[in-house]
Amino acid sequence: MVELLIVIIILAVLAGIAVPSYLSMTSKAKEAGTEAEMANIATALELYNADKGSYPATATTWNTNLQTGGYMVAVPTKDKWGEDYVYAAAGAGNATYTLTSCGKDGVVGVTGGTDDLVWTNGQQTGMGAY
Repeated sequence: MVELLIVIIILAVLAGIAVPSYLSMTSKAKEAGTEAEMANIATALELYNADKGSYPATATTWNTNLQTGGYMVAVPTKDKWGEDYVYAAAGAGNATYTLTSCGKDGVVGVTGGTDDLVWTNGQQTGMGAY
């Protein structure tokens, strides 16, 4: 009986070490996947800009513009956490854009938060949590 209790304690300690590591790796994998998707979207947006002279104008049709224009076969609209990407064009003639993923907290621009992933004009400007 004592041996069984010792084995259970050892398994509990190992689980206590393994579970947080697993959860951390899962979050890192989601962030890496989201960054890769956003890099592909940013490339498509740059190609769109090169052809049209501006970025897509509206937050509701930016993904449709990329898909129907042939810049991406399927444009992902949700990040790896299941939240919508936030697209915003700005400047005269839509000369600039930002594409944002809320990150693991699911909220854009949380005060003091540093987990948003942001791409601006083809460059990653918000680095996320990891």
